[in-house]
Amino acid sequence: MMRRPLTRTVVSMACGAAIAIALALAVGEWTVRRQQYADAAEMAETYIARSDQVTSEAVAALVEIDSAKGGACTAAEVSRLRRIVLGSRYLKSASRLRDGEIYCSSTVGLIDPPEPAPPVDVVNQQGQRMSFNAPQAGVPGARALLMQQRSAAVGVNAQAYLETADPRLDYAVVSGRLPPLRALNSAGPRLPLEGVTLASGEPLELQGKRYEVRCSSAHSSCIVAALRQPASILHSPVMLEFAVFGLLIGLSGGFAASIAIGRSKSLGKQLRLAMRSGQLKIVYQPIVRLSDRRQVGAEALLRWTDATGKPVSPDAFISAAEHEGFIGQVTRFVIHRVLDELGEDLRRRPDFQVTINVAASDILDSAFLPYLSARLQEAGLPSSSIGLELTERTTANSRELGKSIARLREAGHKVYIDDFGTDYSSLSYLSRLRVDAIKINRTFMQALHDQSDKDTIAPQIVAMAEVLGLSIVIEGIEEEQQAAYFLALAPQAMAQGWLFSKPVESGRLFTA
Repeated sequence: MMRRPLTRTVVSMACGAAIAIALALAVGEWTVRRQQYADAAEMAETYIARSDQVTSEAVAALVEIDSAKGGACTAAEVSRLRRIVLGSRYLKSASRLRDGEIYCSSTVGLIDPPEPAPPVDVVNQQGQRMSFNAPQAGVPGARALLMQQRSAAVGVNAQAYLETADPRLDYAVVSGRLPPLRALNSAGPRLPLEGVTLASGEPLELQGKRYEVRCSSAHSSCIVAALRQPASILHSPVMLEFAVFGLLIGLSGGFAASIAIGRSKSLGKQLRLAMRSGQLKIVYQPIVRLSDRRQVGAEALLRWTDATGKPVSPDAFISAAEHEGFIGQVTRFVIHRVLDELGEDLRRRPDFQVTINVAASDILDSAFLPYLSARLQEAGLPSSSIGLELTERTTANSRELGKSIARLREAGHKVYIDDFGTDYSSLSYLSRLRVDAIKINRTFMQALHDQSDKDTIAPQIVAMAEVLGLSIVIEGIEEEQQAAYFLALAPQAMAQGWLFSKPVESGRLFTA
């Protein structure tokens, strides 16, 4: 009597579960595919946003340079060109043109005889002439993306365009939307874009693969991008999750779960999961005193290797945390991990300082300083053990930011402006914030190649810091020539770079 009802129940449950699982897996596949497309689109939008920033800054500089009256390369004109470069984030040089020749440059001043402008590779829809990998006038061995407009030219750091191109993408960056499209940069297989018309937000099917399209609303560039090697559908944990949901609650539950699980795979939510699962780690790049090469501190750097074993770009995941409003949680994660890993070593070295990158929102948060002070007290460390590097990319609320910085300094923390010369390059900005030190960006190292006896921008930055009473940290030193140059220029400066040490894990920071 019991066997038949039991058999019927088992068979019915098995059939129902099989149907529900099949339907749930179908929805799951659609969800995974959709998330892969959304990830590629998000990465493409990040690239376009950075591209717009770089191009807009370059165009504004061209207009400013070209608007000047007169054509003589006077000391005042050279100083003006240098101020334009110093006040920018992405420019490497600014120059004046006459009859297709460069005769005045921010790097070396008057060029006599003038140097011919490099051949033009692309003319964009706004009329700017672009030369890829062009030599910089007066700076042997240095190259940049050169943009020209009438009597003005600027050298742009081409790496600024590339650093937000996620390594997980196959992509092509083109100028224009209508054929013929002019290729600017690419990664992965060559895409057949001949005769193709692009529209932002409308994907393309190329070589049997879907590519997302995002175009600038301000300039003529577009990116066509797809994930390089999307994870196999069968290997995706989402598929297992959908199968379980289908088994338990059938089609309706499986479909509802597919939406929730798909959304959980955004970069921001993956970062939250990574903070809990141990995928994030801290490495430390030593900071040395140039005069005697003694290690006096280190910068804590957050690194993320995802579940597939691939590194995720810090620019990408920090931007996601800022955009989604939980950068404060990331900062607190770093503080907790640094004090946990180095607390004992720092107690034995009261003069050693670890610097941590923070956002302006952290500094403006009234709960941040009490949190930091409480963690240091628990670890038995003085405030001077932790320095703070400001990575905020906007000067908004500078008055409130200055007040918050003052409170941090009164509490015993040193405050640094990171990547000086790319984000904040003005005396007025530094005087308002009243920080302790600036970190000179690594891009200025390129200006030193074979230029030890010529004028560069570096002495102006050092002089500016001395006027304001600021300490200096030189970033990106890789050669003895660079170390010797800055030692002569700023004997009290500190430095970091591969010449002294690559970033290392905590267990190797204080080893001989």
